[in-house]
Amino acid sequence: MGNALLEDRIEAVLGTVQKPSRYIGGEANQVRKPHATSLVALCYPDAYEIGISNQALQILYGQVNGREEMAAERVYCPWPDMADAMRRQRLPLFTLESWRPVREADLLGITLQAELTYSNVLEVLDLAGIPIRAADRGEDDPIVVAGGPSASNPAPLAPFFDAVFMGESERAFDAVLDVIASVPGRAARLARLAENPYLYMPSQRRHPVERAVYADFAIDTHPARVVVPYSSAIFARASVEVMRGCTRGCRFCHAGTWYRPVRERSPDEVVEAGLAQLGCTGYDELSMTSLATSDYTGIVPAIEKIKSRLPTLHLSLPSNRVDTGPVALTAAANARQSSITLAPEAATQRMRDIICKTITDEMIEQAIEAAFKAGYTSLKMYFMIGLPRETHAEVQGIVDLGIKAREIGRRVRPGGGRFSVHVSASNFVPKPHTPFQWEGMASRKQLEAKQAYMRRAMPTRQIRLSLHDLRTSMLEGALARGGEETADVIEAAWRGGARFDAWSEMHRQDAWDAAFAAAGTSVDEQATREFGEWDELPWDHVRSGISKEFLLDEWGQSRAEVATGDCRWDGCTDCGACFGPVRNRLVN
Repeated sequence: MGNALLEDRIEAVLGTVQKPSRYIGGEANQVRKPHATSLVALCYPDAYEIGISNQALQILYGQVNGREEMAAERVYCPWPDMADAMRRQRLPLFTLESWRPVREADLLGITLQAELTYSNVLEVLDLAGIPIRAADRGEDDPIVVAGGPSASNPAPLAPFFDAVFMGESERAFDAVLDVIASVPGRAARLARLAENPYLYMPSQRRHPVERAVYADFAIDTHPARVVVPYSSAIFARASVEVMRGCTRGCRFCHAGTWYRPVRERSPDEVVEAGLAQLGCTGYDELSMTSLATSDYTGIVPAIEKIKSRLPTLHLSLPSNRVDTGPVALTAAANARQSSITLAPEAATQRMRDIICKTITDEMIEQAIEAAFKAGYTSLKMYFMIGLPRETHAEVQGIVDLGIKAREIGRRVRPGGGRFSVHVSASNFVPKPHTPFQWEGMASRKQLEAKQAYMRRAMPTRQIRLSLHDLRTSMLEGALARGGEETADVIEAAWRGGARFDAWSEMHRQDAWDAAFAAAGTSVDEQATREFGEWDELPWDHVRSGISKEFLLDEWGQSRAEVATGDCRWDGCTDCGACFGPVRNRLVN
């Protein structure tokens, strides 16, 4: 099909769907390289407004386009109205930059940021005309590679990928691109890729694979010219990753183990990178991102330096720790700030010791007071319910802390100014490579009872309560720790109509129930499944750098209700993350 003819047919369809700007490309800072000899299609398997903000794809976009012979072009999962129209008109899934069929790419890279995008992976492959199972692909098909944090358990999607890249792409993914650029032919490329220690090859069945760690975390790999979306995006702002990794040791946190150790960028690098991105995007807000931004040891000088250059700049600090947050919040605050987020995760000291959240009631109250004194009018607090060994006291504690936050706001806000407290409680989902990987989720009945109690007990005046959808939480739990048998379930659910599972209006519980039933199990049975410490886990062949012995020790400490210190200031915990040049690297 000629490209001109394809463009005409795409344009005809765009007039019939909602938000056609999701599919047209041409945004500021997009890169067109018509003379490149290799095409890499980079996919975020969700809607445009979600994927356009993803930092991982922005990094890869610059990494690929920095090579003269290669072009990176983006693709997102079409919304159902567009997908249905494409199927009716027999239109192939196409890239945004050149409207080329995705099937013409040499490599299709799909980032797995969350389990609830798994059905969309199959949707993308099918719309592209690529056989959804790797075993059915031929020489003319692109090599399909997965990456991202959810790829740390490759088992549930293994049959659908030719390879799965483990870890951080900067520097290490260049070896994959070298093969694509220099080796002709799909079979020959796969043979060469199988030599890469960071690539899991599903066809070779559970062979050991290492996690790539970007040891120097240099600023030159930070995306400088990010694509600016035409339509709405979840994060329409410039951003700089100030720090990667976390050693706080929260036992529920996958990112806290998967991205160890801690590596920080200097305040000067952060400021210059932020200014560069602001200058080429037109944004008037800068986000300083990391797993726990207020833990970044250069946070105050970085804020002071950038505010001296742009005094009215709106600074966003996501993921603030309760104990380090107040200093950062005070430094960042300005007249335009209104909302701030704190994440106590648990409201009682007992539960915080179980999950290794090393903060106290006093620290939480001080952080709340500091936020309101700094001028923030909307306080968001994140908690979890359904944690291991949780009792009614822990659920009541969340209600009590919401009320306490309101009391502090009423006392601190000058002249009784308007403010609000937003309490959000998600449902605990155990994840691979964490000390809680052996635990199961709480039952649906238990979680329903806890949510119902919180709705009854939480006052509504000046407090807003948000509770996560139990359907999607249970599905996430069933997929996160699934084995290769889960692939058949995912395919059956997709064929039954499942797609965009994280979107409540699109979620098809009936499709997933039928798919799990056909496999002789259920969503709830898989989500609540427990593993024994001697059981072989579906992801045991993935060497994250964190030893299984350390995770078992931490699991034991959780049952003893004992927290473990942070190695940045409490001494090495012998987790295994630091080796060779890979070390905690702090600014201060």
